[in-house]
Amino acid sequence: MSEQITTPQAGGPGETIATAIESPEAGTGALAPEFPQNYRKTITLVLIAAAGMYIMMLTLSTALSLRIAAIAPDTKETSLSLAVSMAALLQLVLIPLGGALSDRTTSRFGRRRPWIVGMLALALVCMALIGGVASIPVIVVSYIVGISVAQLAFSSYAVIPVEGVPDNMRGKVMGLMGMFGALAMSAGSYLAAALVGVPFFMMTAPVLLAIVCSLPLIFLYKDPAKAKADVPALDVAGLFKNLIVNPRKHPDFGWVWLARFLAGVAMTGMFTYFIYFMIDGLGLDLPHAGANAGFLSLLSAPVSVFFFTFSGWVSDKVGRRKPFVAGAAVLMAAALLIGGTARTFEQFIVAWLVFAVGQAMYLTVDLALCASVLPNSKDVGKDMGVFQLALSIPSIVVPLIAPAVLGIGAGHNYLMLWGLCALLCGLGALAVYRVKGVR
Repeated sequence: MSEQITTPQAGGPGETIATAIESPEAGTGALAPEFPQNYRKTITLVLIAAAGMYIMMLTLSTALSLRIAAIAPDTKETSLSLAVSMAALLQLVLIPLGGALSDRTTSRFGRRRPWIVGMLALALVCMALIGGVASIPVIVVSYIVGISVAQLAFSSYAVIPVEGVPDNMRGKVMGLMGMFGALAMSAGSYLAAALVGVPFFMMTAPVLLAIVCSLPLIFLYKDPAKAKADVPALDVAGLFKNLIVNPRKHPDFGWVWLARFLAGVAMTGMFTYFIYFMIDGLGLDLPHAGANAGFLSLLSAPVSVFFFTFSGWVSDKVGRRKPFVAGAAVLMAAALLIGGTARTFEQFIVAWLVFAVGQAMYLTVDLALCASVLPNSKDVGKDMGVFQLALSIPSIVVPLIAPAVLGIGAGHNYLMLWGLCALLCGLGALAVYRVKGVR
């Protein structure tokens, strides 16, 4: 299929990104793009937005942990766990419900854009409140609401490459999105560390960057408005009834969801507590722990960039998803065990880099795997929201049990916590091979 290539600016970054993507073949795989249009322009806009969106989603939890540690150092684990777990609990309903509602949005501005704009605005208000007060209850409540609506904005954004890009290009696109995410995480961690003394800007800057980077997508992407006759009926009771996909009717969907959930346990265990591990396990003070968080992100950025890009490209090339996803889960499990036994920061660097490789491979190919097992193209937003729950629910479970697990023995038992996460992540690698409809 040939198409005219247009970019935001001739010879600019958009053209460089766009020309790295091959034109789609005639066969588009399991789920054809719902809105066929200029694929390269869509990809360019999606990747520009990815930089800010990933900064927001990968930085706010780090910023929150630094904010809480500065205000309540003696109860930081309990306060952080409460905020993270309750936010994830709210997202159990909010994310798939929001996806279903966006599927049924008939605004003349399209289905996804109103949700992206509205939720980012609300997230900015909540983060400004966190940065402006010193009350732990207010901070916890504001974070629960703020990160949930930020996640809803991100989920609405993440549907666009599924709707607008052919299946045989999604691995490349997800890989490039992940590459931008890796770079954004490094920049975001340094941003949080640099602004730890200015909490208002530490909390709001990630959301502001997401808004700025999303503006080209919001104004230039053609998100076609749907007529009311072309969308499912807005039945609130039916929405709640059908939020969860029946794994008996769609077993591949169920196995992919389970594998993603178990990998999400590993990611939550590592990223929620690695700063506190440096404080309590390695004996670093708060400023040094914050600075090291930025250093770790910078150090892992080139590793993540390579594996985000390479694994997506190779997966598309060989037409296989499962070996990459399973292998990535094994790497993350190994990294958690290495991290749990680290006694110096240099040893923890090894664990962090191994985890970066596994996470980059997983998030790249797993998204393509999710898109390959979606049961109904009319409910893409809702079903991708259900897949997002697989990463949200661990944010409930892990923080709820982590304080008790960490308290085993002499306390600060990160080997026990991360060892349990590693075991579950390894089981997730086995679950991937129960998927029958995808190679």
